[in-house]
Amino acid sequence: MLVDAHAHIDWYTDTLPVALRQIENLRILTMAVAMDVPSYLKTVEIARSSPYIIPTFGIHPWEALRYTDNLQELDRYLEETPVIGEAGLDFHYVKDKYLYPGQIKVFEYQCSWAQRQSKPMNLHTKGAELEVLEMLNRFKIGRSIVHWYSGPVSLIESYLAAGCYFTVGVDVLNPRIPQSIAEILPMDRILLETDNPDGYRWLAKEIGMPDLLLKILEKVSEIKDMTTGELENRLWQNWQDFFGTYHE
Repeated sequence: MLVDAHAHIDWYTDTLPVALRQIENLRILTMAVAMDVPSYLKTVEIARSSPYIIPTFGIHPWEALRYTDNLQELDRYLEETPVIGEAGLDFHYVKDKYLYPGQIKVFEYQCSWAQRQSKPMNLHTKGAELEVLEMLNRFKIGRSIVHWYSGPVSLIESYLAAGCYFTVGVDVLNPRIPQSIAEILPMDRILLETDNPDGYRWLAKEIGMPDLLLKILEKVSEIKDMTTGELENRLWQNWQDFFGTYHE
């Protein structure tokens, strides 16, 4: 079975029915991450129409400041979500350093829940790769997904040692990038993602649809010198190791 380990299903508008049909027809198990509370509630509503969508709750660092003074509002959602995400830090796109303490406060709160309930996380690390890694180690968080990693290669081994999996996404389709992270990741720690629908806009100025995952699968199979079938089976095993048998 195909797995998309990071998508924003709530961001689809008029193309949502098409996206849901593709997910059903291709049997793409989709981890639908949230940005904030409204994003999560919308995702949960969409997920009722498909057994292939797994809604997860997290506060994205871009939205963190809205919750710094009412963290307890997040508790019911952190309690029910199987994976906490999208969560993390962003010191790259967020330029104002005075905003960083708020990001850290909200991320620490989510990490504390992950620690107490032994929940994995779906992580945003842009420009704060070392800080996120230090937080994972401080809270002793094991299995987590590092989404669209673009940080120092030197930190990858430390993330792997912390129990993390890495997604490979649309960046692998960019001919301007000379090396993909897929080339250096061990086979047992790779998952695929689309970051749909907006991840593909960065590359091709188009809305990303679920079948984009097939292009990513094909490209990664070339990099790893495997057939797409062999890679799909390996990725499904990785998913089961990460999450457990969610859907057969």
